[in-house]
Amino acid sequence: MNRTPPPPLLKPVIALLTLAIFLIDAFTPLDIAIAVLYVVVVLVSVHAWPRYLLRITALCVVLTVTAYLLSSWGDLVDASAGRCLVSLSAIGISGYLAYSSHSANERLWQREESLRESRLQLAHASRVTTLGELAASIAHEVNQPLAAISANGAAGLRWLNRPEPELDEVRAAIGRVLSDTERASDVIKRIRALARKSDPQQQALDLNEIAKASAALVQRELATHRVRLQLDLAPQLPQVEGDSVQLQQVVINLLMNGMQAMDAQGGGELGLRTFVQDGAVHLAVSDSGPGIAPEHSGKLFDAFFSTRSDGMGMGLAICRSIVESHGGRIAAVPKEGRGACLQCCFPLRMTEAA
Repeated sequence: MNRTPPPPLLKPVIALLTLAIFLIDAFTPLDIAIAVLYVVVVLVSVHAWPRYLLRITALCVVLTVTAYLLSSWGDLVDASAGRCLVSLSAIGISGYLAYSSHSANERLWQREESLRESRLQLAHASRVTTLGELAASIAHEVNQPLAAISANGAAGLRWLNRPEPELDEVRAAIGRVLSDTERASDVIKRIRALARKSDPQQQALDLNEIAKASAALVQRELATHRVRLQLDLAPQLPQVEGDSVQLQQVVINLLMNGMQAMDAQGGGELGLRTFVQDGAVHLAVSDSGPGIAPEHSGKLFDAFFSTRSDGMGMGLAICRSIVESHGGRIAAVPKEGRGACLQCCFPLRMTEAA
C-alpha cells in the first residue's frame, strides 16, 4: 500500500468549505440542518490531516454549537435545537468511523511495510547464500582476467626489453591489460551488487544483459555440474522496468536449480532463452533433467517445498516474489522432450508499450 500526498488544493478547499458552512449555519434563516455538511469536512480531512482527525471533528462540533447559539440566542429550545442535535450526532458518528477506518489502514500499512522488509531481508539472505555457493565460480571469473593481465604485462616488458623495443606490440599489450582490468572490475561490481542490502532500484533494463551477466557468474558451476549452457537471446529485446540485482538473482536461482536437477544423471544441457510474446518479455530456463513430477507441479513455488533432501525450498518462492513484485509471472511450462522449463514474463516499459 503506497502513501500518496494529498492534492495541494485540498487543504484550502476544506478550510473554505468549513468557513462557508459556519457562515450559512450561523447567519442565514434556513430551516435545515446545514451543520450536517461538516460530515464532508470530517471525511475529506482523513486525506488532508489524518493525524488531527479528532481535533477537526471536535472543531466541527464547536462550530455547530456556536452557530446554533448565534442563530437561536433568543429561543434556545425550538426546532433548531433538534437540527443541532442531528448535526452533532452525524458529525460524531462520521468522526468515529473515519478515525476507525484511518487507524485500520495505518495498521494494514505497517503490516505491509513489515512484510515488505521481511521479504527484502529474505531475498538478501538468499543472495548471500547463493554467493557462497558460487564462490568457486567467482574466484574463477576474477582469476581469468588477473591471469591475462599478468601475461600481457610480462609480454609488454619483453617487447620493451628488446634491443629495439616493439612499441606497437607494447601498446597492444597495454590495451589488453586495460581491457582485462575493466573485465575484472565488472565482475567485482556484479558481486558487490548481489551482496548489497538496499531498497530495489527501478530502472530501464535489458533482460539480455541480465541473462549474460548471470551466465558469466555460473561458468564454474556449469563445469562442475558437467552442464552445457546454450544462450538463445532475442535481438533488440524491448526493455522492462525493474531492479537489476533482483532480476539477476532470479536468473541465477533458475540456472542453479536447472543444474541441480541434472545432478543425478551426471550433467546435461541447460537453455537460457529470451523472447517477446503477447506483448510481454519472456525469459525461460530449461533443463534436460527428469522433469517435474505431476504431484509436485502445484507446490513448486511454495515456500519451504523442495524435492532435494538438502534443499531449503526458498529459491523458487523468492523468485516468484521478485517476479510478481515486477508485475510479472513465473510458471513451469510444457517442454518438448525430457526435462523442465521455468518461464518468467515481464510487462514492457510504458515507453516501449506505447
